Amino acid sequence: MSTDGVVAASAGDAKSPWTGVRLATAGLAAFLSLLAAIRYGFKAETVVIIGVIAVLVELSRHDLERHIIPNRIVLPAWLAVLFAHLALHPHHWLEWLGGSLGAGLFFLVVHLVYPAGLGMGDVKLTLLIGAALGWAVLAALFLGTLAAGLVGAVLIFKEGSSARKRAIPLGPFLAAGAIVVLLFL
Repeated sequence: MSTDGVVAASAGDAKSPWTGVRLATAGLAAFLSLLAAIRYGFKAETVVIIGVIAVLVELSRHDLERHIIPNRIVLPAWLAVLFAHLALHPHHWLEWLGGSLGAGLFFLVVHLVYPAGLGMGDVKLTLLIGAALGWAVLAALFLGTLAAGLVGAVLIFKEGSSARKRAIPLGPFLAAGAIVVLLFL
């Protein structure tokens, strides 16, 4: 058993549901990383983007499985991406810091106003997305929250008012918005 209470699955343990989910997560991250390599070519920025995509996919898996975005992943990734962008593009320092801190501050205010609707993990995730995208974080957060709102509306339509009390992890939607911006916009 691992420290978080989940039974650790070996690569040969076909009966464990975690093996398939983790393989699917790795496959999705590899596919999206290939798209990033094709789009951006062979340069240092591509390595940063591929790392961001891999982290966003993994954080989404955690949020879907446990409704938590682990600090041990999101915080080091945020710092690594922020410092990498500052090193690669020092003349755009305001964009990296402004996008990261601005997105984080906005979501922190939302969290403080309505803590039941938004977790601190989502706030930290927006720091990472802002560090990865700079000012384009606005498009990513718009796409992610729009997609989450549409899913919420569908659930309310299908299940009625009882769906309003249902928790939907926001992290995968924010991550998807960021990946769409990275790969297609």
